Amino acid sequence: MTKIILPTLIFKESLSLEQQVTRIKEYGADGIEVRRERLKDISTELERFKASIKASGLETVVYSVPTELFLDSHTINPVAVTSMKEAELLQATHIKFSLGRFHADHANVDRFQAWLATNLPKGMKLLIENDQSTYGGTLQPMLSFFQWVRETSVRMTFDVGNWTVNEEDWQEAYNRLNPWIEYLHLKSVQKTKEGWVSLPVLNKHFSIPFPTYTAIEFPLTNPNTEGPQWVEKMSRTKLHS
Repeated sequence: MTKIILPTLIFKESLSLEQQVTRIKEYGADGIEVRRERLKDISTELERFKASIKASGLETVVYSVPTELFLDSHTINPVAVTSMKEAELLQATHIKFSLGRFHADHANVDRFQAWLATNLPKGMKLLIENDQSTYGGTLQPMLSFFQWVRETSVRMTFDVGNWTVNEEDWQEAYNRLNPWIEYLHLKSVQKTKEGWVSLPVLNKHFSIPFPTYTAIEFPLTNPNTEGPQWVEKMSRTKLHS
């Protein structure tokens, strides 16, 4: 069975960090995704999250950072190191970035591996997510990155909805990128006057095998009712072998 992760963004209402963790555990999830963009006092709130998560028994902790890993074709974003130290403080099992402006013809894989060895906390995995940018969130740059990287501690977060934003076939992308997918983000998207918004996932997205970890990535109107329902629905999908 896939392990179910619930992100803190499912809550629209204002809840304490401790309440968010407690409810995510009560809904039946195996882990939590902590969204950095929702934090204000980073170090204090991460300490509180860490204590609450440890008490809850949640196994998997994803630290989601809204930062591009590559500033240009070969330069790693220095902010990433700070984020990794934050993830270590949280005792996260995974840290998630978007790819950024990477280009395999210009980046040095040995240098990247050395950077990982120096900065990625021991036992933590680095997840790269397809975002909504054309330069880092479409199939070609994502595929070229994972074909380029040799480090097994680097895996992919596959966001189903973001392929729609970039007008690409999510099923083709899933098939091509499947060897590297460890974490699945389920959502659909709709364009509004304010931009793209995340909505509940569609049934067609449940046709693909789920990887090791699966999460919904959209806010819930009534989390106490909908949270357990989504956890149960995701749990019925077998782990891809």
